[in-house]
Amino acid sequence: MVTKTRTLNVRITEKQYEELEDLIERGEYTSKGEFIRELLREKFDEFASYLHKKAEKDREIHIPLEKYGESRGLE
Repeated sequence: MVTKTRTLNVRITEKQYEELEDLIERGEYTSKGEFIRELLREKFDEFASYLHKKAEKDREIHIPLEKYGESRGLE
C-alpha cells in the first residue's frame, strides 16, 4: 500500500532555521523534513500516552451504565 503524503509549509525564526541547518550539517538528521517528521511522531506519541492516562483516570470516577440506570430507577 502506498502512503499518501501532504506538503506542509511552516514559518520559523532565523535562529530556529540556523539550528536546524546545524543539526543537518552535523549529521543528526539527513533533511529538514526528517527532523519535522520525528518531532511530529514524538508529539503524537506523547498525546496518545496522555489520552491513555486520562482514560484510565476517568474510568476510576465513572460508574457503569447499568449501575447508573439502577440508581435512577431505570431498568
